Amino acid sequence: MRKFAIGVLVAFLLLSLYSVSAPAPERVIVVFNTGPDVGLVSQYGQVHQTFHLIPAVVATLPQHAVEALSKNPNIKYIQIDHYRPYVGPPAEVKAKPEPPAEELPWGVDRIDADLAWSTSKGTGVKVAIVDTGIDMDHPDLVANIKGGFNAIAPSRKYKDPSNFDDDHGHGSHCAGIVAAVDNEIGVIGVAPEAWLYGVKVLDSSGSGYDSDIIEGIQWCVDNDIQVLSMSFGGYDDDQTFHDAIDAAWNAGLLLVAAAGNEGYEEPDLYPAGYSTVMAISAMDSSDAIVEWSNTGSEIELAAPGVSIYSTYKRGGYTTMSGTSMACPHVSGTAALVWAVHPSYTNAQVRQTLWNTAEDLGVSGWDPYYGYGLVDAQAAV
Repeated sequence: MRKFAIGVLVAFLLLSLYSVSAPAPERVIVVFNTGPDVGLVSQYGQVHQTFHLIPAVVATLPQHAVEALSKNPNIKYIQIDHYRPYVGPPAEVKAKPEPPAEELPWGVDRIDADLAWSTSKGTGVKVAIVDTGIDMDHPDLVANIKGGFNAIAPSRKYKDPSNFDDDHGHGSHCAGIVAAVDNEIGVIGVAPEAWLYGVKVLDSSGSGYDSDIIEGIQWCVDNDIQVLSMSFGGYDDDQTFHDAIDAAWNAGLLLVAAAGNEGYEEPDLYPAGYSTVMAISAMDSSDAIVEWSNTGSEIELAAPGVSIYSTYKRGGYTTMSGTSMACPHVSGTAALVWAVHPSYTNAQVRQTLWNTAEDLGVSGWDPYYGYGLVDAQAAV
């Protein structure tokens, strides 16, 4: 009996040790050389999403399955599907009972967007706010909201792909900078007649899975969006994310992103650090690049990013600062250009924004302003 008891105890301890040390299943993105093989991956675990923008499957798999699939010649690579914060905390602002009288925000004024409106208001150009969503019934946005998509994984609390309502506030603020309506209330955006699309890839905390962002980008490509305004980023250069971004550029979309708010010259924030994306730094009302704005070789343009007043969730308005606010000034200007030159390619719109920027800092391109302050009037 004693030997049996000791044997049982040893077996129990070994089993307990294995249970503690065995790695938990991971949520991963499996990328194929050609089309994704859902059946192959589903043999090993739960499949969450399938992409066609890049040939990939998102699944939760045990470690032994990841090792086995990595040896399959049809699989290009496997990457962890990170869930991480991409934007800052939401502002604590309550919706005002009565919308304030319309004002021209200083940033819209500084880039001379109001002087461009006699030529272009961005009418009908499709701009996606890839972010925390957009307040779907905001009185200063609703006339320009033409659709959207909720990419948040169905396994979490968001299940309706057509409900892209903003429960954070960041996305609504960016949307107002791009295209708040000229309607005598609140604010007016850079391109007040551009069409807005809310692509919700981040949740109420400003966090999200890489795969949800990729799905949102895929939706934009499938729905002929012209400008992707991406006021988010992370410091991990994930290959799947990079591949999706490049695929969107190759499909003809113009990609604009916030450079980041840590005051870094290196490392790069992604997606702003990718060559197919326009990275935007932030400047204040005295035309100085703010100390917290990221800078470096990726910067293409600067735009207003300090104390920017714009729309917010629940019908509200608030003031925010960041390269997140600089980015949509450029996205809106791109819409102004494309409305005037509908035959332009994304590369031509990008080049136009470079060529017409107001040169600040040292002469020519520099790592702080890029080619200069985006200039809406000159661009159109």
